[in-house]
Amino acid sequence: METSNTIICPLCRDTVDRLYYRFHIDSEKKVLEKIKEQNPSWSEQDGVCSRCVDYYHTTIVIEQRVLPEAGPHFPIKSADDFIILPTGLRLDADPRYTGKGVTICFIDSGFYLHPDLHAHSKRIKKMVDISDPSRTKRFFSKPHPSAWHGTMTSVVCAGDGYCSHGLYKGIASDAELVLLKVQDEQQRISATNICKALKWVLRHHKKYNIRIVNMSIGDDEACSYKDSEVDILAERLVEAGIVVIAAVGNNENDSIKPPANALNVISIGGVDDENTFTRSPGKLYHSNYGRTVDGLMKPELLAHAIWIAAPILPGTREHAESKALHAILEAGDADIRSVLRKEHAKTQLGEEIGNCADTAGIRKLIVHRIQQCKYISPDYMHVDGTSFAAPIVCAVIAQLLEAEPSLTPAMIRNTLFSTAMRLEGLPAERQGYGLVQPRRSLLKILKRSFIMKPIVSPRINKTKKTIEFYIHNDCAQQISLAGSFNHWAQDVLLLEPGMNGIWKIEIPLLPAGKYQYKFFLDDTMWMEDVDNPYREPDGHSGFNSVLLVEN
Repeated sequence: METSNTIICPLCRDTVDRLYYRFHIDSEKKVLEKIKEQNPSWSEQDGVCSRCVDYYHTTIVIEQRVLPEAGPHFPIKSADDFIILPTGLRLDADPRYTGKGVTICFIDSGFYLHPDLHAHSKRIKKMVDISDPSRTKRFFSKPHPSAWHGTMTSVVCAGDGYCSHGLYKGIASDAELVLLKVQDEQQRISATNICKALKWVLRHHKKYNIRIVNMSIGDDEACSYKDSEVDILAERLVEAGIVVIAAVGNNENDSIKPPANALNVISIGGVDDENTFTRSPGKLYHSNYGRTVDGLMKPELLAHAIWIAAPILPGTREHAESKALHAILEAGDADIRSVLRKEHAKTQLGEEIGNCADTAGIRKLIVHRIQQCKYISPDYMHVDGTSFAAPIVCAVIAQLLEAEPSLTPAMIRNTLFSTAMRLEGLPAERQGYGLVQPRRSLLKILKRSFIMKPIVSPRINKTKKTIEFYIHNDCAQQISLAGSFNHWAQDVLLLEPGMNGIWKIEIPLLPAGKYQYKFFLDDTMWMEDVDNPYREPDGHSGFNSVLLVEN
């Protein structure tokens, strides 16, 4: 409907500058068909605004499984229109599962009550400053230097994208949160405060129903997990039914430190997909990796660790600059100089920008500064580090727990490890079981194919003087056990199939020593024992599981 003063879009009912009445390009004809399909009473002569054209174009591409559900606010027609790909999209996570009913605890430097976590729904159950427990929620409503890291990690995992109209929301956008600050006034994160935070979780996890703990921070000294108080407490959390996720760090030449070195803590390394749509990234991030003091190979899993959209801390100089730069860039040619004069003091732009002869030169300098600072919108920037890969895995686990709340940490480990995708041509010791696969792991849970084995594998029974091996597989016709103890014979030690897809074999107790082994499925595929944390590279882009027999 149009009047002399206003133009109203007949679909969204918004006041607009103009309407479109003619569609020529093939892609626009598809938009026309989609509009008529969903609005039978509409005709081409009624017209439609440009935003609705963008919205229905996006709807078509969503159906082709190329773009996420972005909504009418974003003029997206191809993957190239994203500055930074949303996390859920790049991992192809199922948007139906958002961590609803699952509580994730973040132990990090500090936190801010970010709109992505509480503006739309109050999902923060508790915030505690471990270094000063007397501080109330009011303290976290103001930005502090210590709040940067923890705010970013929690929003990457569970933000609902409030400041981006839902575009940059985390995979666990409905999860509830407990946030524990451990950085003190001297800007230090001590092992003492980390231990206090872990003890706090042990005391309160039932009250707040904490199922997952994310640790994108850690101790500074490499040691045995049996001697580290951080590791001992992390293992106690796992025993209490809590999944503990830890980032391994960002220095491929450094060692693995607590808590990432612990036996049952799932340690996370990173991949670099170069901000492109690709099922199998061809580059690894420069994560820590290798053998721990106890002989464990870490990390176990990979997730995206670079080109991650994260919030700029509100109230900071960086936030003010990002808003100013985007305001200048979005101004029309006639207004850009006046907007520049108004906003210049909030930026780090030099005086030379005022001497640019044309608006194109001004825009070029603005874009350069935005890219230099990694800003991607007034409220977000892109970041990197395994600190952000870890919360992505936490979000995937929240999906699994939403689908099946009875999952134990052991079930979740088995599910994630058995569905991960190892990247071809890249060293196995740097990627563990491979890149986390949200849809495959969720499908395994939904199919109820996560049956726990009756006992751990392998199990040494000194009373019977035997060693028992177990593997779960619903599809195999034949599974054999092969290893250094039988010269890797592929058809001698055959496992017996049992109920619920559990296969078992029992062999005589071996002499004391170290042995390598694998399972061989249907004479075609080698598979390591995902329940055995001890493994070592097999020299063929994979791992052998390691069996230790002691006197």
